[in-house]
Amino acid sequence: MTMESVAPEQVLKQGQPISITARSGCCTLKLCGTIRGLSHQALTVSLAVSDREFLLVPSAGTDADCAIIGNGCVYHFASTARSASALPLKIWYLERPPVVYRVQQRRFVRVPLALPMQVRLPGAHGSLHNPADTMLVDISGGGLCFASASEVPPGSRIALDIPDLPLYGPLQTTALVRRCTAVAIQSGTVFHVGASLEDSLTVRQQDKLIQSIFRMQRDYLEKGLRIPNIHHIPARKFRRFR
Repeated sequence: MTMESVAPEQVLKQGQPISITARSGCCTLKLCGTIRGLSHQALTVSLAVSDREFLLVPSAGTDADCAIIGNGCVYHFASTARSASALPLKIWYLERPPVVYRVQQRRFVRVPLALPMQVRLPGAHGSLHNPADTMLVDISGGGLCFASASEVPPGSRIALDIPDLPLYGPLQTTALVRRCTAVAIQSGTVFHVGASLEDSLTVRQQDKLIQSIFRMQRDYLEKGLRIPNIHHIPARKFRRFR
């Protein structure tokens, strides 16, 4: 991952979707909106929130971490809240940032994506089980995460089949399991299995996947959708398989 600084006026354009994390005391707000303008003193943002959510937005003095999706990169900058408009307008005024950082992280931007898929998990003596239906959790240019009813040991080689990946098409490949995390749900526990695609895709396939992920992430912000966080609890340690 590489990072360079750029002038705010080069990036913060009217109509640009923006994602904001605001921290006030022990509370954290995840906000999405659109840039309305940039002056010598302030950045003006129109927030895509309900009236009730807007009333929770701090009016002044709150630190805000902001992000904008670029072409194959993410722009990050820090700011501070100045004031907020009165309803029915939902305008938030932030301090103009002195600098914006361009972060080149093409492979590792993750997009949550609940899609049906099939996976062949490891069997005995290096074999693979028959395909089993499951759900994709998220995907990046370098890997993906899917749900599993059973633990899958890290270091295992598996086979994946995603029949209709948006903006990409069918994806059939192998992957290397990097982690397996237990996740508590209402009906019990499932396992989120993180697998690497780094050694499985050609350069052309990976570039196509990266471009589709950035387009999906940009669509999230343009529609005013929050890109959700995925909360994990530690999985039990694996025993060595003989």
